[in-house]
Amino acid sequence: MKKTGLLALVVCISALGFITEAQDNTLSQQEISEGWKLLWDGKTTEGWRGAKLDAFPGKGWAIQNGTLHVLPSNGAESANGGDIVTTQKYKNFILKVDFKITKGANSGVKYFVDPGLNKGEGSAIGCEFQLLDDNNHPDAKLGVKGNRLLGALYDLIPPSRSDERYNFDINQFNTATIIVNGNRVQHYLNGSKVVEYTRNTQEFNALVAYSKYVNWPDFGNAAEGHILLQDHGDEAFFKNIKIKEIKNDILPPETGEKFKLGMAGYTFVKFDLDKTLDVMQKADVHYLCIKDFHLPMKSTDEEIAAFHAKLASKKVTGYAVGPIYMKSEAEVDNAFAYAKRVGVKLIVGVPNVELLPYVDKKVKEYGFNFAIHLHGPDIAIYQDADEVWSHTQNLDPRIGMCFDIGHDLRNGKDPVADLLKYHSRIFDIHLKDVTGNTKTGHSTEVGRGLIDFPAFVSALRTVGYSGSLSLEHEKNMDDPFTGIGESIGYFRAIIEVTK
Repeated sequence: MKKTGLLALVVCISALGFITEAQDNTLSQQEISEGWKLLWDGKTTEGWRGAKLDAFPGKGWAIQNGTLHVLPSNGAESANGGDIVTTQKYKNFILKVDFKITKGANSGVKYFVDPGLNKGEGSAIGCEFQLLDDNNHPDAKLGVKGNRLLGALYDLIPPSRSDERYNFDINQFNTATIIVNGNRVQHYLNGSKVVEYTRNTQEFNALVAYSKYVNWPDFGNAAEGHILLQDHGDEAFFKNIKIKEIKNDILPPETGEKFKLGMAGYTFVKFDLDKTLDVMQKADVHYLCIKDFHLPMKSTDEEIAAFHAKLASKKVTGYAVGPIYMKSEAEVDNAFAYAKRVGVKLIVGVPNVELLPYVDKKVKEYGFNFAIHLHGPDIAIYQDADEVWSHTQNLDPRIGMCFDIGHDLRNGKDPVADLLKYHSRIFDIHLKDVTGNTKTGHSTEVGRGLIDFPAFVSALRTVGYSGSLSLEHEKNMDDPFTGIGESIGYFRAIIEVTK
């Protein structure tokens, strides 16, 4: 092989160790620790005013059952209560808005809004995350190549909705997420990225020149602006409006990807949890595969709760447990019971082959994913992706592999080809690089070995991998920290330059 040398359900953990969802128009403890703020309290008009008024509109809007309710007025644009905007301006941020629109409705969430640009009829001017009933509103067929569809950067960029998991349901609340980091902007619909663009560029200005915004000077390029909820005369509802401002920190490149960058706990086999979390915090990595030397399998519920609280204090989520080696049915039982008490639904395991029918039974019982860690030529079983597939292809589809790309290569395989071939059964990935495609190949910093990482990242995008990609650094494990930093930095650079 040729070497070529930037959020899921948010949960809070109670003092008793139970995991609960945050209620509407509130923030979980984890969200608070991460810097999220409510833009609307669910009860009052505090923080909002009319886009062309000094106060909140006296008509056209209602606060009902924890929602901001746009009252219908025959589809007239900003002609009843009018748009509302935040009293503050925002520059770099992650904005989340839960919305529900009615049949045939048109609305929007705007940002970089300058209410002074349009003091006449119609809506205030700003970049718009389009909210639309594509099936029943005529605007869906207007514009250019779908650039007025749900999720679009209105009248400029159509949404990419090939990922069916965006799962829009007009009868339910859906979530619009807007990420602004400098000039780079992304739209997400129910967690799936639908638009990405860069402002203040020749390409963006050319799009503006052929849009309805052509007569607004320097449209979309302001350093900051208000956030707006649109009154387009159609009934709509908003709630759970929250924002996290990005100040001194810069979002890592994987933010815009479906996969999550994490750390495999084994990397820190010689270090305690405090050191592990300190290193992860410095590297801006927020997902950890939990090893039992950090959280023993016999931990009490109180110890598990304290463990999660410590992770949350460093903005880290434990997403899986393992690898766990299993040589008996009792050890399989213990692994599943442990994962349930920890609160994860992914086990990375290495069961004896004869135990696989029993693992299949437990997967059906618990509903967890079970990822068999492949080990290259170092042990007699599960040496590469082909072998894991041969043992699991006729089992429950929730039994697959933890795809260790370094060990796959050390067994003479092509990790890029195997990712493309077996992606439906890959539930976790161990990120590493190695110096050779035989048993003598050894672990090295990501980017220094033989794996073609630009091609690998391209394959991740091609298959839509949405799990974790966790660095397992096995070089100089007495002092791995420089290698960890270099590996994460290189991989993030590959993500960025291959966008």
